[in-house]
Amino acid sequence: MANKKNSELFSSILYILIGVLLIVFRTQTLNWAMTIAGIVFVVSGILDLVKRNWSSGTVSLIIGIAILVLGWLAATIVLLVLGILITVKGIVALIDVFKKSQKNALEILFPILTVVVGIMLAFGNGLDIMLIIVGALLAIDGVLGLIGSLKK
Repeated sequence: MANKKNSELFSSILYILIGVLLIVFRTQTLNWAMTIAGIVFVVSGILDLVKRNWSSGTVSLIIGIAILVLGWLAATIVLLVLGILITVKGIVALIDVFKKSQKNALEILFPILTVVVGIMLAFGNGLDIMLIIVGALLAIDGVLGLIGSLKK
């Protein structure tokens, strides 16, 4: 029972910490995470190669180097494509709303917000906004989990 409570406390504190890091440092936190992930893969690959696990070591090494060298390029491409797709979805939804005979403000607002979010992801600082939102949700979840585990 105590072990489960310690695990819940640790998870809650970790959520709060990650949430605060995402809110305060935003993309810098992702830089750290990608760098750490790349280093872990490279070290794992080297250790596998030393143990003569050629295929596993080679794959890990290639993934690690790719993350370290191409990490943000790949992320930028994914955000651009995702942003364009979200923008197109918002435009299509907005066209569908205007085809209706009766419309309300919410039916118009959501497609417009979708277009704005898509444009921000593709060409702006939408990633920062998403990281702040995710960070806030993680921190809130961590605080609620911490309160819950302390009450037990």
